[in-house]
Amino acid sequence: MRSRGFSLIELLMIIGILSILYAIGTLSFNAYQKRYRAEAQTRFLFSEIQKARVDAICQRRGTRVKVYRDRFELYSTHLDDTSGVQPMQSYPLRFPVVWVPKNKYPYVIEFEPWGVLNADESSEGTICLEDCSGTGGVDSIKISSTRISIKKGDGDDCKSDITVN
Repeated sequence: MRSRGFSLIELLMIIGILSILYAIGTLSFNAYQKRYRAEAQTRFLFSEIQKARVDAICQRRGTRVKVYRDRFELYSTHLDDTSGVQPMQSYPLRFPVVWVPKNKYPYVIEFEPWGVLNADESSEGTICLEDCSGTGGVDSIKISSTRISIKKGDGDDCKSDITVN
């Protein structure tokens, strides 16, 4: 008569296979979660820069955004902390950012009351996540005098030879 159930060897094989699948799934989920957070940070920074531009137009006065490696600050005027004015908002960044071209530290984005970049400041450039490899769908913000766009770094904008103080 044949007994019902599984043998000890069969149970151990099933537990071993499930353990391997669980380990692979956990590693994949962690990588997915990192990509998602990097993309979310890029989209958040993009939306706050856009909001600063809209505020400049609606309030008819210049606004300033200062981007550091680990945070960014929003100011309601062209005056900033060097003039004794505190930022309206300051947000920490989970993933460090860099900018191209690196002309000064921190990266200052200054909008005129009509929504274009200040001609006196050399604010045009690209803000990239420091580690562009393996991040989500978008990882850089391209800023020109009249346009702000979000995109996936294609290698030209996010170079490995970027140096930051």
